Amino acid sequence: MDPDIMTQAELVIFLETLAENVEIKARTPKDAAEIIRAKAEALKPQQNPGK
Repeated sequence: MDPDIMTQAELVIFLETLAENVEIKARTPKDAAEIIRAKAEALKPQQNPGK
């Protein structure tokens, strides 16, 4: 199985965890967007210019 592919169950867990994180930390819609964008950025594959 490709390690870069998320199962539906993994996606549900990820989204629930993200929702809980936003509920706890976000005070405004802008805060919520920043939390989500930071998580998305952290999950992006690292670029390897030498490859």
